[in-house]
Amino acid sequence: MFRLVGLRCFVCVLSRLWPVIMLVGVYSVPASADYEARAANHILVLHSYHPGYPWTDQVMAGIQDVLSNSFERIHMDVEYLDVKRHRQSAQVSRMFDAVLHHKLRQRSFNLVIASGNEALDYALANRRDLFRGAPIVSCATVGPDPLPTASAWHTGVRADPDFTGVIRQALALHPGTTRMIVIGGTRELTDRLNTQRLMAASQAFAGRVTFDYWNDLSAEEIIARLQSPVRGAVILINGSIRDRSGNLLSFHEQTGLLRQGGLPLYSFWNVFLGEGIVGGPFVDVHEQGRIAARTALRVLHGEPVADIPVEQSVITVPTFDYEELQRLGISPRHLPPKHILVNGPKPFYNLSKSQFLWSVAILLGSLSITLLLTWSILLRRRAELRLRQSEQNYRQLSRQFGIILDGIPDSLTLISHDMKVVWSNKVAGDPFGAPLRTVPGEYCCEMLYNRTTLCDNCPAVRAFESGENEESTITTPDGRTLEVKAFPVREGSETVSHVIMLASDISDKVRLLEETVRTSRLASLGELAAGVAHEINNPNAVILLNVDLVKKVCREAIPLLLDRVDRQSELAIGGIPWSEMSEELPLLLTEMEEGAGRIKRIVDDLKDFARGDGADQCEPVDLNEAVRASVRLVGNAIKNATDHFALELAPGLPSFEGSIQRIEQVVVNLIMNACQSLQDKTKGITVSTGYDLIHGVYTIQVRDEGQGIPPEVLPRITDPFFTTKRETGGTGLGLSICMRIVRSYGGTLEFQSVPGAGTTATLSLPAEKEVIAA
Repeated sequence: MFRLVGLRCFVCVLSRLWPVIMLVGVYSVPASADYEARAANHILVLHSYHPGYPWTDQVMAGIQDVLSNSFERIHMDVEYLDVKRHRQSAQVSRMFDAVLHHKLRQRSFNLVIASGNEALDYALANRRDLFRGAPIVSCATVGPDPLPTASAWHTGVRADPDFTGVIRQALALHPGTTRMIVIGGTRELTDRLNTQRLMAASQAFAGRVTFDYWNDLSAEEIIARLQSPVRGAVILINGSIRDRSGNLLSFHEQTGLLRQGGLPLYSFWNVFLGEGIVGGPFVDVHEQGRIAARTALRVLHGEPVADIPVEQSVITVPTFDYEELQRLGISPRHLPPKHILVNGPKPFYNLSKSQFLWSVAILLGSLSITLLLTWSILLRRRAELRLRQSEQNYRQLSRQFGIILDGIPDSLTLISHDMKVVWSNKVAGDPFGAPLRTVPGEYCCEMLYNRTTLCDNCPAVRAFESGENEESTITTPDGRTLEVKAFPVREGSETVSHVIMLASDISDKVRLLEETVRTSRLASLGELAAGVAHEINNPNAVILLNVDLVKKVCREAIPLLLDRVDRQSELAIGGIPWSEMSEELPLLLTEMEEGAGRIKRIVDDLKDFARGDGADQCEPVDLNEAVRASVRLVGNAIKNATDHFALELAPGLPSFEGSIQRIEQVVVNLIMNACQSLQDKTKGITVSTGYDLIHGVYTIQVRDEGQGIPPEVLPRITDPFFTTKRETGGTGLGLSICMRIVRSYGGTLEFQSVPGAGTTATLSLPAEKEVIAA
């Protein structure tokens, strides 16, 4: 029995290694005269197409399957005509033919296997001179009916597709089909013959379905045609596809291109199976090579070629792609009774015997290990149960104690002598801007403050040194203020072993205090501004009165001066010739009057801006006039900031019910911020008003071409006391007060900014319902 098993194993190993042994014998034989004498069987395999093309590779694989497992000593040469990729001109064909003659003229072949029509035609044309009358075995060829019979020097196997069978199968699976789009060609010999045979076979379906032949179209043209919806159609792949440059597409690229139309794909050769076609009765290309190789062995064994008839096409059992059936919603029960499914789910019963035995062995091993682990786990669980019962009481006590400590709204942390956190409550991380990483052994300064060194005013350090309660005020990385108290802990000795640190967030208290102080200062500043405006207004009124009087005097004095000029033509007044003074004096007085008037308007605007008004003050406000007054108030700042200022006021804007002083305060703040953001005077500022009829709001927009606002700062610019200009005197209250004023009217203040490109501030105020209706 053991000898039988050993013999079987030896035969099995030999059968698996025999192809390798044969390939080594075919391709690695020393060029010695003795070997050439023994290697009497010299075969040439001539392919129409190129290596890497699935049709060629499958035919070659079939030939090698048979020849490598035979006991004949065979030396095999392989040549490729490569007609798919290179459709040569006559000159190139002659050059290629000359090269091939140069390669083969010194060789002698016992037999030629021709794969494809082009290879068969080449072998027949050069049989007498190049191949010296060697018999020819063809495969994977198609041709017109009737089929040629074998001759004394040629036989083989045909690859004529079952056009009728594939068409019937497609119509059976798609009963609503009214049109069949045939993708093929007429330029190459094989494609042209297949097209002729398909046209003949389609006559049997005349009246039921229309055949539309898309022959010799480029890939780009096919894509363009598939863009329009095609209903009730099926695509038949009957040839190769090239792009506009003439490059051949692979099978995968062809099916990927045709699937863009969402139509079912069918073909007549199994090389397309698994590439996107549904299925059907195919020509088995691999079997074509096997049959040709077996026929070649029969000829080499001495059987006359004339006694070996040309075999018909080898049509496989209808084969279908399970994935394509699922994609198209076709149930397998609609397939023929005898069929094969590929790419389907692999059932358990399809496992090989060795796979099944390995599975059983692994299962038994796993079961044994599981039993041992289960026994170990049972013993461990008993020990864990006892430990769990002993810990349960402790956990209940610690849970209650933890609930109490976690309920404290302030941060509570226990710190060791080496400044590491031993324990903390849940809210300990909140005052520090991020959830606390409660990992024992981390330094408090790193975990709480994200610092690598101790704080200068750390109360815990002082508590360890003094042994007394200490407290300090600490600012967190996000700008909040904490009141931190440290309480020393002694464990039975005078040495402080730990410190309890209690931190309370007093940011709101500090902010309110600072806001109160700043508000008080702003109120005092407003009163001072009102007083200064009053003091300026008095002398300016005198200037306005006197200028008007001087203008009247000049109007009466000029005629008298004109009479005198007639007598004394060289008269000069104030050192200026009368000819110039008579023209300039009226203009000077007019400019003085306009300048004094401008001073009066600025002072009035300043008084209105500083004047206090109640929150309930409500009066009709001309938004355009409020904007003009605001521009006049900050006219000097605008002049110093930019040479490109634009004021765009919407005409006929309805009045707004509110306080003009508050609106001016908001606009002044926005314009001043725009001026401060400009980097030089070449950048511009635009102030505009408008009315949004869709949303029913008035809008005031201030756009600048300044440096913009960083994204991380933009959400916080209206927070009280938040400023990026504190070094230059900024208080952080301007936009906060503006936002409060705008919200009191039910409006919005929005900012859009691009760093380096500028900022746009949009003030929106709700309009009255009567205005919206109008």
